[in-house]
Amino acid sequence: MNSIIARPWDEDLHPTQCRSTSTPRTVGRLQPACGAQLAESVGVVPETVSDSQTLEHLLGLQRRLLRLLDPVGPVVTPSVGWLIPAADYFADLRALLGLVFLSWPAARSFAATPALAEALDREAEERLARAAALRDRPGKKHSSRPFTDPPLDPFLMGAVLGIAERLLGAPDEEQARELMLPLIHQASRVDQALSIYLRREAWVSFPLRIVSMNRPKNMMAMGDIIACGPIPRGGGSGARSEGYRRREPW
Repeated sequence: MNSIIARPWDEDLHPTQCRSTSTPRTVGRLQPACGAQLAESVGVVPETVSDSQTLEHLLGLQRRLLRLLDPVGPVVTPSVGWLIPAADYFADLRALLGLVFLSWPAARSFAATPALAEALDREAEERLARAAALRDRPGKKHSSRPFTDPPLDPFLMGAVLGIAERLLGAPDEEQARELMLPLIHQASRVDQALSIYLRREAWVSFPLRIVSMNRPKNMMAMGDIIACGPIPRGGGSGARSEGYRRREPW
C-alpha cells in the first residue's frame, strides 16, 4: 500500500534529504518533511548542545539505554529499589515521560543541566498550548497526546528520558515516592484523569505502581502492599507476578 520511499511526490526535496514527516499528523493538512541533509557527515554536535556537561550526560544516557536494548544485555535492571525486567523498565520510562510533561515545571529540578531544563521549558509550554487547543475543539478529543507523544527531537528526548531515569534511580520505594509526589500532585491538578491513566497497571511495572498510586489516607501501608505482591490481571487472587524482586542493600 505504501511506497518504500516516503513522500515520492514531494519534488521540493533533494534526493539526499530526509523525507520523513517531522510533525504529528493533522487531519486535512499536508505535513512538512524533515528535510535534513543526509549527505552531511555524521557525528556533528547539534547547535542546541552548547556545553560539554550536557553532551556528556546525553551520551551517557544513550549508552546506558543501548546496553539495556542489547539482545545480550542485562535481563533485569534497577528501578525504584527493585530489580525488574528490562522491558518493564522501558515501559516505566515511557509512562514517566508523560508524567513529566503533564506536571511541568514540577520536574524541572531533576533536569541534568540548565540547557536541558530550558529546552523542556519551551517544549512543555508548547505541549500545554496544544492540549488546551484540543480541549476547545468540538468532536472527538485526544488532549492526552500532547503530553504522552515522545519528542521527535533527540535533544528533547534525551532531556526528558534523563529525568525519568533519575526518578527511577531512587534507591527504594520511600525515596522514589518522595521524589515523585510533587509531580503527581501537579499532574492531578492539571488533568486528574490523565494523571491516573499514566500510572495504571497496564502501563507501569508493579514497583512503580505501588510508588505512584499509594495514598496514606485511602490505601494500605506501602509495606503491606509490597507484601501482597502484584495484583493479577483481572483481579482476584493468584500467584505473584514473575520477574520482580526487591533489590538487596549494598
